[in-house]
Parts: sequence; structure tokens; C-alpha cells
Amino acid sequence: MKKLLMAMAAGSLTLGLAACNETAKPMEGTPEEKQSDLTAEEVYEKALTASQEMKSTEASVEMDQKISVPSQDVEMNTHTNMDMEMTLDPVALHQKGTLTLSDASGEEKSADIDVYMTEDGTMYMRDPQGEQWLKMTGAVPGLDQLTQQQPDPSEQLEQLREYAKDMKFEQNENEYILKLTADGEKFNELIKQTLQEQLPPEALEQMSEDEQKALENMNINELQYEMFVDKESFNMTAMNMVMSMSVEDQAETLNIDIDSKTAYSNINGIEKIEIPQEIIDSAVELPQQ
Repeated sequence: MKKLLMAMAAGSLTLGLAACNETAKPMEGTPEEKQSDLTAEEVYEKALTASQEMKSTEASVEMDQKISVPSQDVEMNTHTNMDMEMTLDPVALHQKGTLTLSDASGEEKSADIDVYMTEDGTMYMRDPQGEQWLKMTGAVPGLDQLTQQQPDPSEQLEQLREYAKDMKFEQNENEYILKLTADGEKFNELIKQTLQEQLPPEALEQMSEDEQKALENMNINELQYEMFVDKESFNMTAMNMVMSMSVEDQAETLNIDIDSKTAYSNINGIEKIEIPQEIIDSAVELPQQ
């Protein structure tokens, strides 16, 4: 889990470091006394250090996703509003929000989401159709192993620097702002390599043949990031992402478009996430697949 957070909070920053020695361009209205002369590389190093020291965080996520299969005239739109709490030692997660689905006809269906997850991968989820809680043991295999390996900053920097196609490094009064467009063709190779390196072996083993083929046939057509880093703490305060990808499956093409906005807050302010005892006692355990 910590590796995933660090990938969001700092690893992504390396994509924009094609101009590592440039300082951030002040945005209009930024007071001169608040302007910083740190370079993009220096900000990255400090952001990576801050992410390594992260113990917990809250996040608010708003995401729009469109999945379409042009050959079948199929389209499904998903709008997600989610608030999340996460701790890293021990690994625990609580997320709560709303998921709205709509098809090409415009018909909408909404569901309330409430999920707890523990370090061993056990998930407690409230049934969207009622008040019953469900328990799934080992829902995310090897979740605890994602905290063990730390990335080497210099290796990440060298590995990812070449994947940036266009980058802007700016600053306002309180934040550094990194805007970048990744080279989709090159970035495809990195995504596949990173997934294979970071996913626990048991998770890879449990992937079906179709899922493995989908990963091999995945292509990222567009990837844009906009990241905000606090000037004092060097914690990431927000990240916006636009991604367009496609998956080839025999004669079919599945298109996926994602537009997400994430705001981080209360970093290192959560001591513990506890699952209410009444949820543990009343949850109906689902059979493992």
C-alpha cells in the first residue's frame, strides 16, 4: 500500500523531470517574497522523502469514467465521489461515497459505497442493496507486501525521465504545480513493467488468462497529470489526471477514458482505523473464489 501511495505522491513526479534543473515559473499573482528557486529535481527529492515518511492520509476523490465498445455500440459512464482514510502501519483503509452508473440511453443508477480493508487483505463491504455487511477474506492478496520495498530515487529518476513529452513546472503562493503530458507509447512499457514488479506474486498468480492478455494488449493513448505539492511540507495536496486507454481483445476494442481529481488532507493525522465491532460480528462471509 505504501508503494502505491508513494507512486501517487512522488513517483508520478518523476515523469515531468525532463527539465530537472529548471525552477518553477511563478503564476500570475504570486508574491515575489513567496517565490521559490528550488528546481524540479530538488522538489522531487523532497516530495519523495515526505512520501516515505507518510503514515496516514485522508483523500477526497471525484472521478468520471467512460467505457465503450464501438463495434457493439456499448457505452457505460461511471461517476464516483469518494472520501477515504488510510493508514500505513498497520495498513488499513476506509472509503465511503457514491457510485453513479449511466448507459448510452442516459438511465442512471446510484449506489452508496462503504468499505473497510485490513492489512491481510480482508474486506468488509456494506451491501449496496441493503444494510447487510459482507466479509471477503483475502480480497486483495499480498496487500501487506506492498509496504516492504522502497524505490530508489536516482533509479526512478533515470528510468522515468524519458517518458515525459511535455512538462510545465509552476508555482503559486503555497504550492509547486507540475503539469505534464506523458508519451503514451513509451509509457505503456513502463506501466506493464511496474505492475509486474510491484504486484505481489500471489496476485499475479490469481490473474486469469483473460486478465493477463488484457494487460498485454493494453495501450495508453493519452496521459495528463497535474500535481500540487505544498511548499512547506512537500506533501502532495492534490492530483488531477486525464487518461485515455484501449484494450484489444481479438476483433473487439474496449476504450476507457478517465478524468479524476484527488485532494489529500490531514496527512499523518490519523492514528488508527478501527472497524466497528458490530460490523465484524454481523458480517456475512462470502466464499473465497
